Amino acid sequence: MTPAIDTARKAGVSISLHEYEHDPRTESYGLEAAEKLGIAPARVFKTLLAELDGDKKRLAVAVVGVADQLDLKALAKAVGAKRAAMAKPEDAQ
Repeated sequence: MTPAIDTARKAGVSISLHEYEHDPRTESYGLEAAEKLGIAPARVFKTLLAELDGDKKRLAVAVVGVADQLDLKALAKAVGAKRAAMAKPEDAQ
């Protein structure tokens, strides 16, 4: 179970898990999920975490379509930061 699933369940949020067999050679987890689950990519989203102004403790969350890329300059502007960069996985934990 992931922390997100655990948190949703503890909060009483009704969720459904849609599982599929992941191919480790895939380049896009989201597009793979859409394909294997038979869902249009426009209906599948990814959640990304960005570090703001070089501060590992100042983070922003962005949700974008799986076929899209996050515009880090636009994100920084939207949250009042000078710059944004993708957060390292260990910092997201």
